[in-house]
Amino acid sequence: MRRIILMILLTAAAALPACEFTYTLTDSSGTQRDITTNVPVVLDLGEAYTLTLSYWEDHRSCPLGPEGTLFLLDGARWRVLRDTQPLMLLDHVSWDDASSRTKTGTLTFTAQLSGSWVLEVLRICTREGYQGELIFLVREGS
Repeated sequence: MRRIILMILLTAAAALPACEFTYTLTDSSGTQRDITTNVPVVLDLGEAYTLTLSYWEDHRSCPLGPEGTLFLLDGARWRVLRDTQPLMLLDHVSWDDASSRTKTGTLTFTAQLSGSWVLEVLRICTREGYQGELIFLVREGS
């Protein structure tokens, strides 16, 4: 009986993601909005934005630090000041250790090309990691 209960608990724990993320987008006027993965967010062409992401580790002693988080914009690594990318990243991500298990990062970017763009956030580690997609719809004019 103990073995069955142990198997059920291990199976349930394996199904949980190892990190829980939240995202907040702030425009140049200071207006903030929480954004959700896989839900399109409308941006204005030429506008600068700050994306604040915060994650909580569901486990202790994560082998991957916050700097190991990957950002892929439409499948390519999101690079600082790369003007060929539709969302131009203005500086490297700045990480703050809010607590031992909560990390907060800040990214600033400009929407420089209209269209639909996917930003994939990845944490690849031995503890299930994380994969989330933010969808940005950049429109011309307000």
